[in-house]
Amino acid sequence: MTGYEMGHLEVPQQQHQSVPHHRSGSHSPWDSVEDLPEPVLPWMKTESRQSFGESSRNSVESNSLHVIKRYAPDPTAKKRQLWTARKWWILLANTLLFCYGLAILLFAILTFLKFYQSADVVIVGERKILNLITATGAICLASSLLGYVGIMLNNRAVLTFYNLFLWVCFGLIASIGYVAYRKAKWNIQGKLSYQWHYDLTPDGRARLQANLHCCGYKSFTDFHERSNKCFPRTLLPGCRYKYQQFTIQMLRYTWIVAFSLVPGHLFVVITALLCSNHVNRKFGKNLPPKIYRLDYQGIIAGTPTGSSVNLHNDGLQHRST
Repeated sequence: MTGYEMGHLEVPQQQHQSVPHHRSGSHSPWDSVEDLPEPVLPWMKTESRQSFGESSRNSVESNSLHVIKRYAPDPTAKKRQLWTARKWWILLANTLLFCYGLAILLFAILTFLKFYQSADVVIVGERKILNLITATGAICLASSLLGYVGIMLNNRAVLTFYNLFLWVCFGLIASIGYVAYRKAKWNIQGKLSYQWHYDLTPDGRARLQANLHCCGYKSFTDFHERSNKCFPRTLLPGCRYKYQQFTIQMLRYTWIVAFSLVPGHLFVVITALLCSNHVNRKFGKNLPPKIYRLDYQGIIAGTPTGSSVNLHNDGLQHRST
C-alpha cells in the first residue's frame, strides 16, 4: 500500500459471534472490537469519560476499523515555500540599508586614502565628523549583513538584534547631521580661527597650506609653517578665505545628506519592526501541545471514537506484544 492508502479489515459476517484472538502478519494488531483500547479524552471528567468509553466501545462497528500505513517522508525531497509579502518588504528595506551603508563607508575609506584632491583638508580639519561617518558606515553595513542572515534563515532571534542595531545607526546618522549643521551655522569664522591657532599641530597646518596653496592664516606672519613655497617674500595668500569656503561647503553637503537619509532609515526601522516576526508563515514557535503530538512509528489502528493519546500510549504497547 502507498503512504496514505487505507484498507478495511476482514471481519466475520455475524457481528455478535466472538472472534478468537490471533494475530497474523497481514492483519491489524486488533482483530475484534474487544481488542480496542479504551479511548482517552482528557477534556472530559473522569465519570463522563468512563461512561463514554464503555458506550463507545459497545457501539462501535467492526467495519469502522481501519489501518493506516506508516508514512515516511522523504528527507531528500525539498518543498518549495513561497516568500511572504512581509519578507519581501524587509528584504527591500535591508537592501536600501546595505546600499547607503556601503556608500558611506566607501566615502570614509576613500577619504583616508586621499582618493580625491581635498581629502587632506577633511582629514585634518574635520576629523571628528569623518570618524562619525566611518563608524556610521561600518555599523550600517554590518547591520545589513546581519539582516540578510536573519531574513534568509528565517531566524527571528537574529532579526531582534538587527532591530536593535538599526536604532544605533539612526542615532549615528542624526549625530552627523547635527554636528555638521551646528558647526556651519554659528560663528564658523571664529571656530576656524581658533582651530588654526590652538587646535592644529604644525604638521596639520603644513598639510592645509600645501593642499590649499596658501601661507599662514591671514598672511605669512599669522601662524605659518615654513616650506619651499611658504617664506617671507611669498606671493601666496593667507589660508583663511579658502579654508572657510571649503569648510562651509563641505559642512553644508554633510548635513543635507545626513538629514536626507533620516526618512529612508526610518522606513527601514519601521519595516523591520513590523515584518521581522513574519518572515515565514510560522506563528510563534509552531509547537503543538505535547498531548496532541502523534507517533507515526509502525501501523496505527483506531476508531472514530478513539483519541491520539490513546493510540500513542496503548497502541504501542499492543504492537510490542
